[in-house]
Amino acid sequence: MTVLLKTRCTKGHLIVYDDKVSIEALKLLGYQQSNSLTHKQITGVEIQMTQPDILGLGQATVKIFSTGNQTLVADRVKLKDAKEVEKLINERISK
Repeated sequence: MTVLLKTRCTKGHLIVYDDKVSIEALKLLGYQQSNSLTHKQITGVEIQMTQPDILGLGQATVKIFSTGNQTLVADRVKLKDAKEVEKLINERISK
């Protein structure tokens, strides 16, 4: 599995691999929680702009939808990274 993009969110890290998308919780005393969707399961991606931060870089909420009604939600992702996540996922689900 190759990591294409890894960015912070409120739950830990939003990671786009070459075969799946995952939200992994921060490690605490060896404990790690992960929610994943393969690119074959993903039906769409939605970005909602939230209020801009102090530096004006902006933050967004990324919602990733799947065929089984599972939704991955990553809050407070940098806007630049959110747009890159959307681009990477859309490239892979359109194949």
